[in-house]
Amino acid sequence: MSSYIKVAITGGPSGGKTTLIEALKKEFGSKCAIVPEAASILYKGGFPRFKDPHAKIRTQKAIFHTLHELEDLITHMHNNSLVVCDRGSLDSLAYWPHNSADFFETMKVTRQEELARYHWVIHLDTASSDFYDTSNPIRTETFQEALELNERIKTAWEGHPRRLIITQNNDFMSKMTTSMSVIRAILAHKSADEIKKEIL
Repeated sequence: MSSYIKVAITGGPSGGKTTLIEALKKEFGSKCAIVPEAASILYKGGFPRFKDPHAKIRTQKAIFHTLHELEDLITHMHNNSLVVCDRGSLDSLAYWPHNSADFFETMKVTRQEELARYHWVIHLDTASSDFYDTSNPIRTETFQEALELNERIKTAWEGHPRRLIITQNNDFMSKMTTSMSVIRAILAHKSADEIKKEIL
């Protein structure tokens, strides 16, 4: 049994992932280890972005393997009760230009292996059009593209036994309050069914 709880925070663009992770840092401090988003590290470091299928494959392979190494490093080096991952490995499947079988064959992993990397998955839906944030320089998606990507990410994570979906809310702070309540319930060892019934 792991001595820590590992949670992947995922979802469509402008779902509130960064805001939630910052709030978790403030609330839990040294009890919480953050695994940064691999894609942001690579893109900010100059990794090129092209849209043809070959380039997408190369990009997602780089993100996938960087993410694996980051997660393994952080969980090894920190003795924390909560490990929060800014996105998870199966997010790459949502960006993959071919089918899922091709993805798993290319990455030499199985869906079950990747699902098992995370005790919990929290999916934050993309914000409504009125609240869609375009200030992030790494975010290139239009609102419609973000909605489509949000659904692909949901599909990528299908089958995880403790995946919780937090829907977009016209009141962003309410969405964040709900998200924090979910994390506290997870740390209190509530079941997924209990959390869905009591909070979501």
